[in-house]
Amino acid sequence: MIKGTLKELDLGELLKALETAKRSAVVTVKARSGWGRIHLNIGRMVYARTEPGPHLGEYLVRLGFVTLKEVQDLVLLQRNENPGTPLGQLALSKKLITEQDLREALFSQVIEAIATMLGWSEGTFVAEGSGDNASQVPLPHTLETRAAVLEAARRLDEWHRGTVEPDEVLVLAGDPTQHSLPQEAWQLLELADGTHRARSLAVEAGLSEEHAFHLLYELKSRGLLRPATVAPEDPLVLIWAESSLVRRLLFVLLERERYRTLIAPNQEMALRMVERKRPAAILVEGEEVPARVKALRQSAAGRYAPVWVVAEQPPRGLWVRTNRVQYIRKPFTESDVLSALAPIRRSI
Repeated sequence: MIKGTLKELDLGELLKALETAKRSAVVTVKARSGWGRIHLNIGRMVYARTEPGPHLGEYLVRLGFVTLKEVQDLVLLQRNENPGTPLGQLALSKKLITEQDLREALFSQVIEAIATMLGWSEGTFVAEGSGDNASQVPLPHTLETRAAVLEAARRLDEWHRGTVEPDEVLVLAGDPTQHSLPQEAWQLLELADGTHRARSLAVEAGLSEEHAFHLLYELKSRGLLRPATVAPEDPLVLIWAESSLVRRLLFVLLERERYRTLIAPNQEMALRMVERKRPAAILVEGEEVPARVKALRQSAAGRYAPVWVVAEQPPRGLWVRTNRVQYIRKPFTESDVLSALAPIRRSI
């Protein structure tokens, strides 16, 4: 076991040292803004994620490889029948994605996670061996650790050079054909029509938010994009979900459809966001739903806000009627959620 603080040992150097030693390990990083975990197999990077932060399943949806319902079904299958099988391998076995799809989604998700963790200046880490059951055979669909660290560090350096605000709305202002631009920048230019916020553009293009925000900053700096004269009035939805996957899938769906989103990890944050931001709708998922809804209704700002419970079974009991609770089934489809929220879109 190796443990210490991020000030004592650079995380990138630790990962490269584990690669050189061909170690199979799990590195857990804890910081004020979240936590992260990195899995290595014989020195190669198998997986990495942060909380808060995207899942591999989210990127499979962002990139259009699977549907919302398909990724939720895969997670249920993984939990109930294949607890040791990576999500990507399950998707491959069900022929939902190709090998290239998995490589693309894994690369996008892992690089974002590593870049996020490299940006944490304060915190602690623990590197532990994977145990006796860890595979000593190189696994498919892994990344070269050194290359992943270098790419993540490059992305982080770009983010520090400048980004736009998540809610900034941009429109085409110049001739992009006079500039040499990466493919990802062209994707953003095609979508920047003066109605999408920067965060929605990132989700629609299948890019990490910070990477998209930097690209938009560069395009704006070159005079190819400018702020829109009139910003759209997108409805604000609070997502208060216990499942991190449900949180992120709802976030992707709603941002893609031009809803603004707030994500609450706990009751204290949820009630604070309700009071300060006054969302047009609230989505609740997890355990103790009646208590959560009761807490919302006791809040002055949440007393009359429309509330939907996201669950496998419809909520039952007198509390449902008295608190005016509506229902979205889980696993949910895109149409399930958008149909439920259609009234708040029409009221804007």
